[in-house]
Amino acid sequence: MKINNKLHRLKVTFNVTKDIERFVYMYLIIDEGVHLIDTGVNGSEKIIADYLESIGRNIAEVESILLTHSHPDHIGGAKLIKELSHCTIYACEQEKTWIEDIDVQFKERPIPNFYNLINKSVEVDKVIRDGDILSLATGITMKILDTKGHSQGSLSFLWTEENVIFTGDAIPVVGDIPIYVSAKKSVESLEKLLIIGANQFLPSWDDVLNAKEGIKNIEKAIGLLDKIKATVTDTLEQSPDSSKEEAYKSVCLALNLEHLIENPLFKQSIFATINEMR
Repeated sequence: MKINNKLHRLKVTFNVTKDIERFVYMYLIIDEGVHLIDTGVNGSEKIIADYLESIGRNIAEVESILLTHSHPDHIGGAKLIKELSHCTIYACEQEKTWIEDIDVQFKERPIPNFYNLINKSVEVDKVIRDGDILSLATGITMKILDTKGHSQGSLSFLWTEENVIFTGDAIPVVGDIPIYVSAKKSVESLEKLLIIGANQFLPSWDDVLNAKEGIKNIEKAIGLLDKIKATVTDTLEQSPDSSKEEAYKSVCLALNLEHLIENPLFKQSIFATINEMR
């Protein structure tokens, strides 16, 4: 999908389990060279290569990959793309180890189907931090924003010339599965995005949003996380000696989310909130 003269978006679907299907959006900035925001799951490199060929370009033209964070659906294609293009990979310090050693990531975050979603580690060439300015090419300048919460070091990228922001998974989608390692940090990041003043928000798991839509979705996301926090607080006050598993099930029931009780991603999120509250 072409968003404007330089910006394109590709959608990749994948399965976490047999019954849990997910998707992720990757973004391509195509000018004299090609610049990628995230690389999807293992196999996405072929989707990117085929798309570039369809518009008369080549994957060997990729000059840089900016990774919003280290989860498999964002870094899965990075290794093979780097081998084909010799591009520069940018990522955060906090998740560098998970990118460069996927066995460590699996040990610390053992999600189902992990090694099918990503099967190769990749070296990070340059670490980027909050406030850094990257001049990728003429007219393609990225301001780096720390938007952790979804993961330990999640980043967003503000394309300053276009005033659009790539938010990765920083904005939870109400009605979808909220995935985060810290509700507190996630809300702080959302509050930062609220005042960024971008013309468009370009998330990895939602539609392209104009300024008004982006603000509305961010406000909804903050409301959702506040509701989850309040529910966890009530649950722990009512049953202070309950195990995390028991508290988790009670929270699911209180939120009318019984269908997510067996969902490993949602469980990790609620466990994170329980840990923050205890």
